[in-house]
Amino acid sequence: MDIHNFKGQFDRSLERIKESKEISEINKGIIFKFKDYLLSEGIGICKINRYLQDLMKLSRMIKKPLPEASKDDLTSSHTLKGGDSF
Repeated sequence: MDIHNFKGQFDRSLERIKESKEISEINKGIIFKFKDYLLSEGIGICKINRYLQDLMKLSRMIKKPLPEASKDDLTSSHTLKGGDSF
């Protein structure tokens, strides 16, 4: 029994990623591939959902394809102190 509705939260996160205009198609593909990998490794949907939420926020903040993001992009004070917090 899933009293916290983790499956529903997971499904909503996936839908939010698909529908987001702020996340590039490249980043969406990377996020979905990462999700598939985590599922194949037996990681629970609650943990995966947390990763999805973090990747959504990060994708919106850095505004570039994730493979092109540098360490500085990911650790800059603008990214870390931007409107959304982790």
